[in-house]
Order: sequence, then structure tokens, then C-alpha cells
Amino acid sequence: MGINSYISKQFSNPSGLGGKIVTSIMNRQNRPLYDETVRLLSPHGNDSILDIGCGNGYVLNMLAHQCGGVFTGIDISESILQAASQRNHTSIESGKMSFSCCDVSAMPFSDCYFSKAYTINTVYFWDNLDSEMKEIRRVLKPGGLFINTLYTNETLSRLSHTQFGYKRYTKEQLRNAGADLGFTVSIIPVLNGAAYCVLYTRTN
Repeated sequence: MGINSYISKQFSNPSGLGGKIVTSIMNRQNRPLYDETVRLLSPHGNDSILDIGCGNGYVLNMLAHQCGGVFTGIDISESILQAASQRNHTSIESGKMSFSCCDVSAMPFSDCYFSKAYTINTVYFWDNLDSEMKEIRRVLKPGGLFINTLYTNETLSRLSHTQFGYKRYTKEQLRNAGADLGFTVSIIPVLNGAAYCVLYTRTN
């Protein structure tokens, strides 16, 4: 396996020492995206918030220090969830945070469970955009907000490791995937247009 293919695999499903290194680098590089996502999420103490592809729990840790809501992280990597649990052990012990090893296409939560959800740079690795969006809608409360934050295809094309295993979606595809399910959709450019946030609000 070549180095770029290996890096891509670690971004999609981090594990072992390589996964720890990659997620540490990712947290530094993506901090501006984290900040923009949290700002748009506008969390408050009554929220129940889901992080899809939470990695080592960095963003959840940010949120837990900002407001008094209840937070849940999911990821397909058991090893990276161990790191997330270690980072957020105080919030877990207080009942403020929990983690689950699962895929976004089949989440172990009841209907209308969360008031808000977000994912940052994970949509490239989803198996089926339409089915994943349907599942996200299911677990969101009416009026709930889901934010999908990602780099533009132009930005991705300048990164060598994204040539392996990264799906490319257009803004139109992402908009339609939500609109077809009854979401109200808006798109907000961030990082001077190098990335953007797709905001989906469940209307019913």
C-alpha cells in the first residue's frame, strides 16, 4: 500500500498508531472548520447534539466546554473512540457525553432523538448519500439542524491522498439529497471559499 493510500485509509477509518497521528494532524489542520461549524451550530444548554464521525472527540470537547447540552459521538473505529473517551472522560462520568461505534447508515438511536447534528470531512467516505441523509433525518427532531462541513472538490484535488477513496459530491447533489427529504437547505462558504457548510433544517 502506498503512503497516500495509507493516509486516505486512516482518514476514513483511523486505527492504531497511524490513526492517532492522523487525527492529531487533522485536528490542527481543521480547527478553522471546527470553529465555523460550532459557530453555525449555535449550541445551547437544552441541545442534544450528535457528532457523526467524531474521531478522537476533539470537537465534542470544544462543545462540552461551551454549553451544558448532552453530546453523543459516533465513529466506525473502535480504537479512535477509545481516544475520544479518554479525552472526554470527565464529561462521560458526569453523564454529559457518550460514544457509540456504528455507521451513520444504521444508528442505534430512536426517532427524533437529537436537536442538532454535524459532521466534518466525513461525507467523502459515506457509502450512499441518500440513505445516510434519510437516517440523519430520522434521528433529528422536527426543526432540528444538521451541518455537513466539507472541503470543495477543487481543494480536495490539490491534496494527493484524496485521490484514493474520497468521493466527490457537488453542491447541487448535497442540496438535492436534503431537499428531497424535506429539509430546508442553505450553503455557506467558509475558509475564503476553500470549504463550505451545508445547513439542513428538518421542517417536519
